[in-house]
Amino acid sequence: MKNRKNYLLLIISTLMIILFVTASINAEEIHPGKSPEARSKAGVIQTKGSVRKPVITSVYNGKDGMYIKIKKRTDVYYYDVYRYCKETKEEEYVGEMSGDETLMLDTDVKYKWGKTYSYTVVAWDYFTDFSPRSSKMTAVRIPAVTYTYKSAKSASQIQLKWKSIANYSNYSGYEVQYAKSESNLKNKTGSYRVRTINDKKTMSQTLSGLSANTTYYIRIRAFKTIKAGDTWKKCYTPYTAIAKIKTYSKVTKYRALLIGNYNYPGTIDDLGGPRNDIRVMASVLGKYHFSTAKKANQGASQIMSSIKSAFSSAAPNDVSLFYYSGHGDVAGNMGYLVGTDYRGISMKELAEALKKIPGKVIVILDSCYSGNAIAKGNTSGQGEVPFEEAVVNAFAMADQSDGGAVAKNGELRNSKFLVLAAGAKNENTIDYADSAGRCGGLFTRYFVQGTGYTFPYVNSLGNIPSDTNYDKKISVKEMYTYTRRNVESASQRLHNADPRLPVQHVTCYPYGSTSIILKK
Repeated sequence: MKNRKNYLLLIISTLMIILFVTASINAEEIHPGKSPEARSKAGVIQTKGSVRKPVITSVYNGKDGMYIKIKKRTDVYYYDVYRYCKETKEEEYVGEMSGDETLMLDTDVKYKWGKTYSYTVVAWDYFTDFSPRSSKMTAVRIPAVTYTYKSAKSASQIQLKWKSIANYSNYSGYEVQYAKSESNLKNKTGSYRVRTINDKKTMSQTLSGLSANTTYYIRIRAFKTIKAGDTWKKCYTPYTAIAKIKTYSKVTKYRALLIGNYNYPGTIDDLGGPRNDIRVMASVLGKYHFSTAKKANQGASQIMSSIKSAFSSAAPNDVSLFYYSGHGDVAGNMGYLVGTDYRGISMKELAEALKKIPGKVIVILDSCYSGNAIAKGNTSGQGEVPFEEAVVNAFAMADQSDGGAVAKNGELRNSKFLVLAAGAKNENTIDYADSAGRCGGLFTRYFVQGTGYTFPYVNSLGNIPSDTNYDKKISVKEMYTYTRRNVESASQRLHNADPRLPVQHVTCYPYGSTSIILKK
């Protein structure tokens, strides 16, 4: 009897053990993938009911939604994330994230601009116990800022402009961050600086006091100030892409592009002068600190491409010089440079291309009808062109004093340019060969002599004939006066010998300008 009782107790004990194990397995399988191995991987000893409240460290805007960042834990199997909208007063379940993760993106709010969202999190452990809800973290959904302009303004300044945020206007201001290295910017260390603008209507900023010839890394974000509980906090938009902008050098650089078109296949006569003109001009300009690029026999599109590439690195304190020797043409009041492909570049097209070059732009044209670029009227036979403009401001925008009638008044009549043209409006110019057969444009020949060198051998004359005040600088007025007098006299003699040749009148813009075009 005693043995039977013991045997019965053994059977009951065995059944209880089986039931307990079965119950444990079922409890583990409430959430797929959970197992005793998962518990051991957590690396902690857990007790039922011991799940601590999780902590949300930040909630912030991203391009594709709101990010929820959670403080890392080792005792959490997964998190449930909830979102409450202040405006609709609705709470929604966002989703589940693994306990190994610390960052979640809520894509459902991607386009819900201006809504205020509060996020909370519940942590679950490996025993299916859950924590109290986390404290809420609040932010406003705000889209990113978009640049409209970003460029160096000088050796110490960078100018930034951006546009109002599309589909959303309820924000408080902007934050501009910049540094000398990308790592400094991202880590907010070293050369990192921040500029806060507490005015949403201000959508531009000039960064000043920067180092010359230095690359800066810049990004912008907007913010809205909100009240979260008893405190005020800033909710930020995503950053713009990082802009990489280099300030200009303090050293003035001189660049020149020389176009010489002399080989016109087909119906237009070839020219003897431009080949020598660009060779000699390159040599002379080199003596006046210019780095030069020579291009021969270019079509219209090639000339435009050469302008773009030759002056691509020009800065506001640099000097850029464009020289053309070749055929010119006219249609109505508009002058043209003629490419060797027989396509013309109008003075309007030329002016638009040259306006894009930062800094001072000097334009020297030795071609027929070059005077149409600047002349108000036909100045042939007059002692001086009838201009009374003030000294040019090389860094000003277009001069609109003529009401924009550029076809009448000349496309290069613009305060950005200093211009010398070989002839007057609607006037032909002379490609001249002297008694020794040395070809060149008549105007270019005397321009070179005015700088103190011979044409075409570039031997020094020992002085600078156009430099009337002996300061080793040649102004627009000085070169105009020298070339006008000599070209008109020489062309008059040639005209007397052959009336088919024109009497040639050099023109300039601005008339009387003391702005310097060359200096030793």
